[in-house]
Amino acid sequence: MVKHIVLWKFASPSSDNLGIVKHALEAQNGRIPGLIRLEAGASFNTGRRSVHFALYSEFESREALAAYHKHPVHAQTRAIVDPLAQEHWIADYET
Repeated sequence: MVKHIVLWKFASPSSDNLGIVKHALEAQNGRIPGLIRLEAGASFNTGRRSVHFALYSEFESREALAAYHKHPVHAQTRAIVDPLAQEHWIADYET
């Protein structure tokens, strides 16, 4: 199993923008082959090293993760999320 984690900082982390991001990310559930689980949420931590938002997802394999990145539903999601993002970090690992 592959775990895919993304952390974001947004230029304008308003509750409206964070709600838009959460809805867009969670809309991928059940629509992309190989995506087993996806959770997304705004961070309540406001420390100087904190991020505004996190995504945790699980995939069947590295191949499923690679296919996810090319899937049209993911492209639609990125079209919503990317313009709002200031920075983001990604971690992928296998268990």
